[in-house]
Order: sequence, then C-alpha cells, then structure tokens
Amino acid sequence: MQDTAKDSNFSPDEVLYNVLIDTSIKCKQFVQALDMFEAMKKEDSKVKPDEITFNTLIKGYSMNRDMENAFRVFEDMKGFGLKPNDVTYNSLIDTCVRSSDMDRAWTLFSEMQDNEIVPDNFTFSTLIKGIKSTKNPKKD
Repeated sequence: MQDTAKDSNFSPDEVLYNVLIDTSIKCKQFVQALDMFEAMKKEDSKVKPDEITFNTLIKGYSMNRDMENAFRVFEDMKGFGLKPNDVTYNSLIDTCVRSSDMDRAWTLFSEMQDNEIVPDNFTFSTLIKGIKSTKNPKKD
C-alpha cells in the first residue's frame, strides 16, 4: 500500500488502514495487520492509529483467545494517549471469558465503571456467558 501511495497521489487515511487491518485479521493474516499497525505508529507516519485501530486488534486477539496480546495492545492504546471505550472493554471482557479468566473479566467490569463507561447488553451477555461456563462465577 505504501508503494502505491508513493507512485501516485493516493494518500491512505486511518479509515482505509482500519478496514485493511480488520480484513487482514478476518483472513487470519495477523502479520500483515500488525505490519500496517506498526507503520501507522511510526513517528513520520501521516496516519496515526485511533481507537478503532486498537479495538480492531484487541477484538482480533480476543477471537483467537490471545489474552496476552490483547492486553498488550490495550496498554499500548493507553500509552498512545487514547482512552479505552465500551468496545475496548467489551472486547477485553470477551477475551477473558473465552480464556476462562472470570476474575480478570470482573476486574475489567469494575474498571469500566470506574472510568464512567456504562456497561451495555454486550457486556452483560458476555459476563453471563462466562458465568454459565465456569465453576466459580462469583465476584468477591
């Protein structure tokens, strides 16, 4: 994509990058998605990642039960100066539920509310799914 941009007046924006990252993830091309993400993060890049970029990556890792990388991207998001939103927290809670880590899911649920982000139907349905699939669903 960068070669195409250099060879013409074409200038990709964050929307195009986000669509390409999302499509790459859906096609299980994580290396390609991460390459585009890293290109966006470079200091000389004219296009910077936004909340959608980070949320897309977190959701992709969630679908693959890759909790470690989902949380790495979450921390990267905050380090980039962007505020997590309901999509961010819902994706991370889903990652925890898929990974059978209800303690961490409840911690995120509390953090979400502490940050004045209102849980929605997706939040509650994901937590209920986790409660149904675990032997110790109670939050202390």
